[in-house]
Amino acid sequence: MKILMITAEMDGIVKTGGLADFALALPKALMARGHEVRVVLPKYKQVVLPGTVPASTPEPVAPASGPAVPTPEPVVPASGPAVPAPELDVPASGPAVPAPELDVPASGPVVPTPEPASVMPVAPSSAPSHGTKTAEAKAKALPPAPRTPGMKTNSLYFNLNHKDRYGCLIYHVVLQGIGVRLVEHHDFFSRDGIYDDGSYAYPDNPLRYAFLCKAALEQCLHEQWIPDVVHCNDWQTALAPYYLKEHYTHHPGLNQARSLLTLHNGAYQGKSDPQWVEALGILPQRFTSELMEEYGLLNLLKCGIMYADAVNAVSPGYCEELLAPETSHGLWHYLNQRKDHFTGILNGCDYSQWNPGTDPFLPHPFSADNMTGKALCKTALQVEMGLPENSGIPLLGLIARLVEQKGFDYLIPALERLLHENAPVQLALLGSGDPEYGSRLHHLQMHFLHKMSFVNGYDNELSHLIEGGADFFMMPSLFEPCGLNQLYSLAYGTLPIVRETGGLKDTVVGLDPDHGNIPPDTKRPPIFINPGTAQTATDSPAFATGISFTHPDTESCYGALKQAISLYLDHPDRYQRMQQQAMGQLFTWDDSAKAYEALYENTMKTT
Repeated sequence: MKILMITAEMDGIVKTGGLADFALALPKALMARGHEVRVVLPKYKQVVLPGTVPASTPEPVAPASGPAVPTPEPVVPASGPAVPAPELDVPASGPAVPAPELDVPASGPVVPTPEPASVMPVAPSSAPSHGTKTAEAKAKALPPAPRTPGMKTNSLYFNLNHKDRYGCLIYHVVLQGIGVRLVEHHDFFSRDGIYDDGSYAYPDNPLRYAFLCKAALEQCLHEQWIPDVVHCNDWQTALAPYYLKEHYTHHPGLNQARSLLTLHNGAYQGKSDPQWVEALGILPQRFTSELMEEYGLLNLLKCGIMYADAVNAVSPGYCEELLAPETSHGLWHYLNQRKDHFTGILNGCDYSQWNPGTDPFLPHPFSADNMTGKALCKTALQVEMGLPENSGIPLLGLIARLVEQKGFDYLIPALERLLHENAPVQLALLGSGDPEYGSRLHHLQMHFLHKMSFVNGYDNELSHLIEGGADFFMMPSLFEPCGLNQLYSLAYGTLPIVRETGGLKDTVVGLDPDHGNIPPDTKRPPIFINPGTAQTATDSPAFATGISFTHPDTESCYGALKQAISLYLDHPDRYQRMQQQAMGQLFTWDDSAKAYEALYENTMKTT
């Protein structure tokens, strides 16, 4: 199959979260299974360019093509005279292509309904007016980014709606054998931030990512490379299924392509002002509550859910939660309408990067057969974090974004209670995000320097050392679509302490209160959970691989922490059996790729 993946980020090029890991790992696994995969994402200012395609590489020449739209006329704002458009960042050798500035109403700023707490609100003062840039804005514009010598590129011009024509430059690069196309548009993507300016979301994000979707599809036509499946990810690329069905329905080739939308985090939906509808090329008659309108706003993720041929969540558990009113971020009604085309596929783990036997960031390698190195890693972690060297008490680690989703509203009070009780425990924490959570953790650390160490920030090497040296890993998320750190923790024999939600309950088998599901002995082969099938931790007869709790409150979280401490101190043999069981679990991307392969094939059968 030919698979086009459109994504906002990709590990090895630009990364802010788990989506980037997915966008690299799944294409690699699919290609290993014989499929042809291309990935399209923006060429942000922050992009690190991987291996390139030489400029001498032949490229198919395709005639100009696109949806049936009229020849563009000069842009005329809703009110006011026609104005000239600024030049786009196009190759020096090619013509300057007129294009409109951001199509935002002149009547006032665009202020979308607030997203979840971890989403930056839109700054009203930053919304541009409809029409072209002012002279001041032009003066502040950055110069076009120079092309990398010897790199293959092509220019691309297309209509986003019935009147506005845009141009961009496409960079051809190769990352770990994957063909990648980077979309360069200076005004849209050469900014200091990816999604926001550090305080507020960019007000033209709907236009930026609509442009990405349309550029990805037009690039396929330019290269005469027609995908069987267009794989979209989250709200940023959720307009691609709409464009396929509405803009390319009569186009030979693309009208046969099927679309899949993967939900990595349904809390982020790309809600925006409805006056973006025309600029994004959305037909007015399609802006309805049945398809994409929600309480007067344009909901991009809803649009993708309703238009995609298939939808999936990144774990069976999260799929189940998205169908329930109380855990769906408001999406349950739409997803239940698509229930027959909605499923959950668990993400895999990249064991080439997370293997305690080969991890270059660990001072001492170890494996399930020889755990000596783990004890030495614990000592190294204690030294690194400024904690007393003591192998006799449990060391609990954490690596997380400091946001509400990660459960800090009930985790911090639970930790405070443990520390004030002088429980025999040490804490090694690494994370950044909400200043309020960071301040509370810093304050707690100052009162318990001999028990707790908190690093406010992110350090890749330290994150590996925490996974390798801690005895337990805390991941008490309020919700977790899939999660990766619990998979790393299992591989490193660092028993996860999780809340039973989303992908956490699919991958971690919690210890029964009476220890009834303790593995009988370390010689027994581990029972595996296969992410590529419907069998998960919740319905598998597997033995315990971690500690879990159900309710998102301080008492339940505290109880799980106490259970972990008791297991380590009072039942060391049982703790070691659980370690062996945990380290025997495998969640490979090959298994995930098999499940996506089956989903693609099933989707292609739809008419």
